[in-house]
Amino acid sequence: MSAPFTIKTETFFTIEMPFRERMETRRTVFTGGDGPRVAVVAGIHGDELEGLYCCHRLAALLEELQRTSPNALLGSVELYPAVNTLGLDTLTRGLPVFDVDLNRSFPGSATGPLPNRLADALMAALSGAALVVDIHASNIYLREIPQVRINQDFDDLLVPIARRMNLDLIWLHGAATVLETTVAHSLNSTDTPCLVVEMGVGMRITPEYCDQLVAGLLTVWKDLGVLAPDVPVPDITHTPFIADDSNVHFLNAQTSGMFIPAAAHWTGVRRGDVLGTIVSPFHGDTLSEVRSPVDGILFTLREYPLVYEGSLMARVMARKGGRA
Repeated sequence: MSAPFTIKTETFFTIEMPFRERMETRRTVFTGGDGPRVAVVAGIHGDELEGLYCCHRLAALLEELQRTSPNALLGSVELYPAVNTLGLDTLTRGLPVFDVDLNRSFPGSATGPLPNRLADALMAALSGAALVVDIHASNIYLREIPQVRINQDFDDLLVPIARRMNLDLIWLHGAATVLETTVAHSLNSTDTPCLVVEMGVGMRITPEYCDQLVAGLLTVWKDLGVLAPDVPVPDITHTPFIADDSNVHFLNAQTSGMFIPAAAHWTGVRRGDVLGTIVSPFHGDTLSEVRSPVDGILFTLREYPLVYEGSLMARVMARKGGRA
């Protein structure tokens, strides 16, 4: 049943700070009818900003929908744009002072240090949602195409949803490579479906990637019955490739120096193609070449040029089976 929907910003976690202040972590809640509840989470890492812009775009669209079609929201939408507020304030990946990666603190606990309490509060707030999407960017060193990352333990449930997300890649990870202390694994393990989206580069916003994801989110929400059938949503224009641990190749630097890319990100490559070179800032010679080991698609590319031996330069997905 639908009803004219409401918009409110509310605090879901608060804690007293040392200097007679309080830290408050907020969400924006769009409430319509009694249909499914969905959520978008961003800002768990303080140096990842792509998700914040996605929340802005979604809020703008929902606010316009409230003005033009007040009965269009059949369920509810929750936006959590800034979970790690202290990290975002300081452009710090982890939680300042505690020097902890918040996404290694789940499911958390109601007692103990701040990271555990914040994780526990977020788990309680998200529990029971029809779908949670946790948005991440890459770090400042690498650029990623828009992709969904899924633990193979949950692929039967999540892959059909991910196919409708308008992204370029679905990367299935083996259970042994997935950390159980992330928000996504903790939610999926307790029967709240959660997709992890990764795209772009740290400390930057890529508007075209964000708009691509927003179109997918609106489509999935319509599929789930959160939005009314007659709500117009952008067309799905991207069909994802499927990757797993067997066909993703990691290319690491053979020496330290400056990485100069020679191939464009998100392009097809052939085995032996030069993807970039590592050069010396002191001499005119090339120290090392980075070559593709397979015919495939270059979906991760080094963004920051200074590298150490062993630094990740690129990821190439070998072609197998085409798109999802």
